[in-house]
Amino acid sequence: MQPVTVTPWPEDIFWNNPLQNLLATNDDKSRRVFTSNYLQLDFPFLKGLSYRFNGGIDYQGRDEGTYYGRNTLMGEKVQGLASTVHTTNYDWTAENILRYTRTFGKHSVDLTTLYSAAGNNLDSDELQSQGFPSDVLTYYQANVGALLTPSNVVAHSRLISQMARLNYDYDDRYLLTLTARRDGASVFGANNKYGTFPSIAAGWNIANESFWHIPTVNTLKLRVSYGKNGNQAISPYQTLARLGDDNYLNGSQTAPGYLPDTLGNPNLKWETTTSLNLGLDFGLWKDRLHGSFDVYRARTRDLLLDRLISPVQGITSIAENIGRTENKGIELELSSVNLQKGSFSWSTDFNIAANRNKIVDLYGNGEDDVLNQWFIGQPINVNYGYKFIGIWQEGDDIAHSAQPTAQPGYVKILDANGDGQINADDRVIQGSLQPSYTAGLTNTFRYKGFTLTAFLRSVQGINRPNELLSTNLTQEGVRRNTIQRQFWTPDNPINTYPSNVDMDASNALGVQFYQDASYIRLQDLMLSYELPASLTLHLNAQSLRVYVDARNLWTHTDWTGLDPELTAQRAIPLERVIIGGIDVRF
Repeated sequence: MQPVTVTPWPEDIFWNNPLQNLLATNDDKSRRVFTSNYLQLDFPFLKGLSYRFNGGIDYQGRDEGTYYGRNTLMGEKVQGLASTVHTTNYDWTAENILRYTRTFGKHSVDLTTLYSAAGNNLDSDELQSQGFPSDVLTYYQANVGALLTPSNVVAHSRLISQMARLNYDYDDRYLLTLTARRDGASVFGANNKYGTFPSIAAGWNIANESFWHIPTVNTLKLRVSYGKNGNQAISPYQTLARLGDDNYLNGSQTAPGYLPDTLGNPNLKWETTTSLNLGLDFGLWKDRLHGSFDVYRARTRDLLLDRLISPVQGITSIAENIGRTENKGIELELSSVNLQKGSFSWSTDFNIAANRNKIVDLYGNGEDDVLNQWFIGQPINVNYGYKFIGIWQEGDDIAHSAQPTAQPGYVKILDANGDGQINADDRVIQGSLQPSYTAGLTNTFRYKGFTLTAFLRSVQGINRPNELLSTNLTQEGVRRNTIQRQFWTPDNPINTYPSNVDMDASNALGVQFYQDASYIRLQDLMLSYELPASLTLHLNAQSLRVYVDARNLWTHTDWTGLDPELTAQRAIPLERVIIGGIDVRF
């Protein structure tokens, strides 16, 4: 057996074999049991009245054991590193639905009431151990480990819901839906477990009216809806004041210690969004071209956010209901049959959407929160910092500028407030992290049993900082790969990137470099062939389809980083994947 090189870089023993995970022992066993059941009762004494019970259980168990031996850097440092994890996740749902449906001439009524409960129990126990006599027993030797570190996670939550909904239809021309629901979530504070969310929606099938005499337009429906919905997306126990363990040595013994970890907030409540939507559905030439157009506005209040606070007491954030935001936008969807002749057809699906969000209020005083980078009238997430406006050149009057200590080759920063000095007050919002619009285009070609589908996706008008252009990447012994660029020198007095002589000085305030992250991507290209029914009958199959699916084949962008869709440019890139398979249905 060939010896393993634990530290392949002799000049730095802290760098490990990049393939060391292949040498680790890892056993991962999962079990899952789930069931979905229902009971339906129709009451004969009242036509249209029915009761339905839906119940479901999903139980998942997982046991994972991992061991890094002395042939890995992690294991060599501590004479073997072991971890065993046991996790159970138990979900259950119970729904009681009472429904009454009747038709009286041109009138149709559908009344539904609901009472439901759901729960989730997550329990996880982990034991990390290290320092073993040998690697023979891998993770089965925690009892002889020199250091044991146990930990556990418990997260239990419950949700109770009541709902009533009335659907009314008159002659398939006038539609009305009234809904009211009340939800209670255990994750909220003791004072605000429940929230009530009403809504109303109406529709008018204009094309079904007797006065409509435009045969080209066979579908025309106007829709309007207004209502509230709630969001409870926080972790269990987030409203409670909690302590974190911080054990310490008391002589030769380890004693338990605790420190404040989170601040409690018993008043934390549902995040509520009030939405208004206007829509139009249309179909032309017997729906050969059909689609929908929507305009919406949504106002959200009591947002569930982690607010940064002064760390003077050892806690840096607290979960709060903060402020109000507004979202508004438009969406257009189109579907068309472009060509249909014999066995050949070509259809297209297109969608485009534009959305704008902004902060309407924060704390009721009309003031911004610079610490959290929240600004009234601006989106929730913004690019905020010093603005790069070029490079100081030889011959510039640096001494009388806002950066009198700068030198040729240093980053030039915008003096936003014009006070003759550069400080925190000169930070500004730059570009936009929300795109001007997003769009998708799908073309589908069919010929006999063959189908070719191509999906293009586009995101336009978005700007973000490119971390691969940061000026600190060439530090630390030039270990990090970075993109190729030109640096300022006296012989190359460019105005785009600073001098590389001393990057800590030439960009002392860490000015970021922003780029346009817009892109057009061929996201999916699939070719399939479905065998004729005469052949699949011999296999006793309903259908048999052979396909090849290629994803992320091509991207057009001016972004110079890893991928314009990824925020972290050192993450795993979106792979170009080609998948082939056979789909058989019996």
